[in-house]
Amino acid sequence: MERIVIYRDRQELQSGDLNNTQEFARASLDHIVKDAVEPGKGYVGFAATKTAATEVTLSAGRLYSNGEVFDRDENVVLDLFNALPLITRRRVAIVTFGQSVDTDVQPRDFLIDAEAGTTEPQSVAMENLRRAEVASVVGIEGPDPSYPTTDATVTVIAYILLDTTGVIGIEQWQPSQLPNLRAVANRTTVLENWRGTITGQVDTLRTDLSALADRFMAVAMKNEIVDLTQQLDELRDRVFEPGAYIYYGTDHFLTDDGTNTDHPSYDAVVGEGIRFAIAGTQTSPLALLNPNNVFIQNTSGFVLPKFSHGLRMDLTGYTGETRMAQYTFETTEIRQLTRTRERRRYGAARTVCTNSTWWRQGQYDMTSGVFQRDGETWQVTNGVPDYMPNGQRIPNGNVHWVRLSQFWIDVYVEPYWDRVATTATLNGQQIAQTFLNSQDGWLSQVGLFFSRKAAAGDVTLAICETEFGMPNLNRVLSRTTIPVATIQVGANSGGAGLPSLVETKVAITPTYLVAGRRYAIVAITTGDHYVAMTNTDNGVVQGTFFVSTDGAFFAGNLVDDLKMRLYFAKFERTRVSIEMTALQLAGGILDIDVLNEGITPPACRTDFEVQVNGAWTPLDGAPNGPNLTGLPAILPLRVTLTGTTDLMPGLGLAGSQAIVSRTKTTFTWVGKTRTLGSPTTSVKVVTDLQAFDEAQHDCTVSLLTGTGLTGTEAADVVEDVLLPDGTIRRTSIFNVTSVSTYAVRIVGSTVSAANLFHVAELIEFAQS
Repeated sequence: MERIVIYRDRQELQSGDLNNTQEFARASLDHIVKDAVEPGKGYVGFAATKTAATEVTLSAGRLYSNGEVFDRDENVVLDLFNALPLITRRRVAIVTFGQSVDTDVQPRDFLIDAEAGTTEPQSVAMENLRRAEVASVVGIEGPDPSYPTTDATVTVIAYILLDTTGVIGIEQWQPSQLPNLRAVANRTTVLENWRGTITGQVDTLRTDLSALADRFMAVAMKNEIVDLTQQLDELRDRVFEPGAYIYYGTDHFLTDDGTNTDHPSYDAVVGEGIRFAIAGTQTSPLALLNPNNVFIQNTSGFVLPKFSHGLRMDLTGYTGETRMAQYTFETTEIRQLTRTRERRRYGAARTVCTNSTWWRQGQYDMTSGVFQRDGETWQVTNGVPDYMPNGQRIPNGNVHWVRLSQFWIDVYVEPYWDRVATTATLNGQQIAQTFLNSQDGWLSQVGLFFSRKAAAGDVTLAICETEFGMPNLNRVLSRTTIPVATIQVGANSGGAGLPSLVETKVAITPTYLVAGRRYAIVAITTGDHYVAMTNTDNGVVQGTFFVSTDGAFFAGNLVDDLKMRLYFAKFERTRVSIEMTALQLAGGILDIDVLNEGITPPACRTDFEVQVNGAWTPLDGAPNGPNLTGLPAILPLRVTLTGTTDLMPGLGLAGSQAIVSRTKTTFTWVGKTRTLGSPTTSVKVVTDLQAFDEAQHDCTVSLLTGTGLTGTEAADVVEDVLLPDGTIRRTSIFNVTSVSTYAVRIVGSTVSAANLFHVAELIEFAQS
């Protein structure tokens, strides 16, 4: 209480002192109600029920009005006979309002003569009651009667609908009903559980919207681009094809299939054109300059910015348990995919070749031409990653590339592939839970609930893709072993006999999951473990619980789901720069080629930067990139990862390679030997020279002829045509005498290794 009355020994006690004791207590209670419970109007109780044809009874209740509490501790019966409509219907509002009344009148003696002790009896009220009065407000009669208008000084308890026979409906008025704190607490608990389930999906909407906007930057369909490229190639063949010929062929120089790399004079590089030979090169893996960098997390050679585990999916509730050992013991071979790769190339040698378009043609495997490391054996694939949902094949459909002057970047968009895969054999019983992943993200931890566990039997936890809605163990993305000792099991709670479940948190290698796809969590064990089940959040998981019956087919449970929690990486920073060990090459660096495992989600960036003259400069198209014409022997290197707190790029160090080199000022290319069915007297060779400058460059086409290709034929006629894109189309005509075997040789030179050109395409035909 804010105020109290002080009583002392042998002090006169007056009636005002006793009244103040009560008034102060009442005032304090009023303040609490007004400040913390209800500053306006609200009621509790007063449940309205029909007890006769025209009679409504209200239970006991209380009115809260401006901090004051008015009570009605007995039932109130209202007879609405006089309010019945004459013809149609009418609504009557039952209202309450507060009133202070003096009550409990009793006879009491009052002293009228203190000396003589004379008293006089009087009847007086002994209580002051805050009484909740109840009344009715009659509305206007009509077929669809409106709610009667009530004064602001009263509080509506209920609306009674009447017809000519009596009460036909009672509507308890909820908006003015004072909520109970226990009910509020229960509703809050429900909301918190719901938020825990949905928060991970809602909190990442900003990231998802950015990713969606990024994906809509290119609106052309892949199959349309492929069809257009194929038609263009057919058209070009018809345009350049002579009327009569002994041999006719083209080479886009995407691969070295048309190149004689074993010829003694061959000294060139084939890669989206004929390019200048290498004068010096050094290959090294990417490595952290500071392995103890506190801003990153390095998991088995894969680097992500430092993160915590954020709950994104929570399957609450408990409906029972499933014994894993009741299902068939099987030996299963799984196939684990690996993260795909990214490649970045920078330097003067990276002049843009229009022939990169022909990767879309489908005759060339861009992945093997761009992402394969030297000496690496790739698995034979069925091309599934290049298939559209309707089954149409899109060659190299998952590769995104950018070609700028001095800077090339190639990204395999699909995060996991089977070009490089590993297999393993697992024994035990299998259960699985599929789920729909609604946002891009790095799955970093899985929470499982075991109701009982055996003394032995580790659990293998696999994250895999699905096929036809079922787990596909041929496309496993990550695999983790849960030692039996780390499995958490709660004690029985008694009462209902249900287990007090304890979460077993399993940290996994961060696994990138794509939005809109269905994945599966598969648990395999030889132990007699029990897992908890739930059917509370089926709408959240959007998946199915499966058990394996014969190693190939999973039987689905459409009612219950595996009780689990999914945690995704929650990053501390939206931009992190990671310094790597420096690139080095004796004699100087003019070209950089980095190939590594990497996943750069939409709306995120991975930028490689080098330090030149004390300034960090990203590898970018000219003139924004670093100036390497000074041929630095050592280049400090760093990688900058940019994203959001929900989504960041990842960088693979294991198996990566960084190749630094510098070019020569000359090249010599030799084509495959052409052995003709009959001798030719005329050979025409058409070459496209791009980034060619007559003042700085030179390019000569000749023929190697005779036994062992020891003879040399110079062109009799050389004609140049300047194309609209700046390409010089050079036609070299050779008038020869009865040649049955020949090879084309192209020799190029430049005045500076920092100013290069390339041969984009070759068309040759021999005529009789």
